[in-house]
Amino acid sequence: MTKHRSTDAYTNSIEAPTYQSASYYFNNADHVKAGLHDRSEPAGRYGRYSNPTWIEVENKLSELSGAESSLLFASGMAAHVTAFLTLLEAGDEVVLPSESYRQVRNVFHHILPKFGVKVHEFSIRDPDAFVANIAALRGKIKLVHLEMPSSPHMYLIDVARVREAAGPDVLLTLDSSFSPPPNFHALRHGVDLVLFSATKYLSGHGDIVCGVASGREELIEKLRWYRDTTGPITDGNTAFLLRRSLYTLQLRMDRVNAMGLEVARYLEGHPAVDRVYYNGLESHPHHKLAQQYLNGFGGVITFELKMTEEQTAAVVDRLQVPFMASNFGAPHTLVEQSTFFTYFEYSEEELVSIGVPRGTVRLALGYSNDVTAIIKDLDQALSHVQGQA
Repeated sequence: MTKHRSTDAYTNSIEAPTYQSASYYFNNADHVKAGLHDRSEPAGRYGRYSNPTWIEVENKLSELSGAESSLLFASGMAAHVTAFLTLLEAGDEVVLPSESYRQVRNVFHHILPKFGVKVHEFSIRDPDAFVANIAALRGKIKLVHLEMPSSPHMYLIDVARVREAAGPDVLLTLDSSFSPPPNFHALRHGVDLVLFSATKYLSGHGDIVCGVASGREELIEKLRWYRDTTGPITDGNTAFLLRRSLYTLQLRMDRVNAMGLEVARYLEGHPAVDRVYYNGLESHPHHKLAQQYLNGFGGVITFELKMTEEQTAAVVDRLQVPFMASNFGAPHTLVEQSTFFTYFEYSEEELVSIGVPRGTVRLALGYSNDVTAIIKDLDQALSHVQGQA
């Protein structure tokens, strides 16, 4: 009986097909030698190791970030954990910002120490102090992990000064999920490995979970071995959806950049709002760094209300345009009351330590919404609750 061998029907398709196969066949021993042993011709081996759709989108992501190579992962956290497990060994010392994503902080404080990694944590609220703390550890640290901007305050870091203070041999990794290219090109400023939750702006549709690591070929190949071994991979269809989304990344970022500045300026002028954290505003403590490093300021705005937690909840509850959800970069506008949502398990002392008062709200603008409608919605919610206060 003749075995059926499928072939691509058209080789002149503008869009490449999406590959979903878990296995790849070989015709004979010579094919195995060429495709697997010598790698003199392209051939798949097994779905955990490679996928043609991954490879295409990884190449596009490398071009986007100006990287030599990139890897896709099952999530942004999978990319982070794989990077840290790859690059660190027992006895290494690392630095991260106090304002890092809470799950990244959990990795550093509760997982990596199990393997003998020593962790130093410093706040980035004062950029000069952060650089000075790194300089004081020069010669001791193996890796500095950065996040820029940070949530919820959209704090920034003087990356070039961090590189200079740490020295040329220290590895710099940076989570750029809040500010992907074209807003920020981390690898141009001395970063060795840039990490993304592609779930956010890179995919932009709120319908996939995916992560990315981009950087030098040498580092990416080390990560590849760990990804191949431990298996935090995505599937072909997710890679296809991310590939499709990258075509509109510039358009989407241009829109949310414009929306963000308009809504931030409105909030800054509202009497019920005590403070707005949007680094495109001159009032943001890191606005000068934003002008130095960023080409756009994104669509995430955090603001503090002159209200109790209960009054703040009433404002959020009255909003009609946003969904109450924790994410950003999606088509829809999302809102969360920070102390009641992301930080609901934090004590009062912990909230004070991270600078998040009870009246804090994070608004993530969606490019499918009308900015006038968003402002009108915010106005009715703020005015109603303020009138009852």
